[in-house]
Amino acid sequence: MEKRRLVANLLLVALLFVAVAHTLLALFAFDTGLADVGYLLIGVALIGLVAVNL
Repeated sequence: MEKRRLVANLLLVALLFVAVAHTLLALFAFDTGLADVGYLLIGVALIGLVAVNL
């Protein structure tokens, strides 16, 4: 695996982790209604992972 691809994968996995944590906290802990932002970030991270690994 190339170094650039590895770095991109690690950054996108980190973004995915933050997005999932944001979504769960928005839904269950704070009830702020900002879960849509988390859903958007999850989608961006997953699409990015697919695009990087094709």
